[in-house]
Amino acid sequence: MEFIVVITIITFLIGTISFALPSKSSRNISALRMEASKMGFKISSSKIGKNLFKNKDLNNMIYQIKNTTNLKEAHFLRDKDELILYSPLKLKYSDDYNEIQNELEKLSPFVLEIIFSTAFISFIWKENKGLGELVKINNTLKNF
Repeated sequence: MEFIVVITIITFLIGTISFALPSKSSRNISALRMEASKMGFKISSSKIGKNLFKNKDLNNMIYQIKNTTNLKEAHFLRDKDELILYSPLKLKYSDDYNEIQNELEKLSPFVLEIIFSTAFISFIWKENKGLGELVKINNTLKNF
């Protein structure tokens, strides 16, 4: 009987300790976010604050970087294979729209939604694709 009690207590302790340790995927995401912060990205949860994104998946994180482009107001959503303009519609009829579309085609297919404002470029992407993909996104936005 004492043997069963001891085994139960040891199993309970091992289970509690293993539950408290972070998983491999959470460690990878944490390392990615640390490197993104070093690259100059601000990272925030889509659960907190005013969320302008149409993607309402609360597990997504919002990445922001300073806007150094000439595009100061635009919102694009991923629809199948391309980013389409959500707002403002007047941009679609501007002379620069074709150039903007060509630059957006260079952007990673893992960017789900992107918003250009006067201060920041904010986007939601599939974080599980790793740091290499984030570096590609950053380079594309810098050359935009």
